Amino acid sequence: MGWKKVALSLVWGIVACGVLGLVALYFTDPSRDVWFAAVTALAVMCEIAFWTTAAILGVTVMQSRKKIFRFLTSPFRRGS
Repeated sequence: MGWKKVALSLVWGIVACGVLGLVALYFTDPSRDVWFAAVTALAVMCEIAFWTTAAILGVTVMQSRKKIFRFLTSPFRRGS
């Protein structure tokens, strides 16, 4: 397995653990401040993971991401 796959697996594995941790936190009935901090931390982790992926795989990933989001949001746009 190449170093790119290992690095990306590690980065996205950390994000997946963060999501599982957020789900577990939800069931412990956290205070609003704790919940806000946890969701914010997970959002930052996801953004870092996206940029790390783009850095490792190249800029074409970011262009593909734009196409994916454009496709997903097309039903909600006016005039589509």
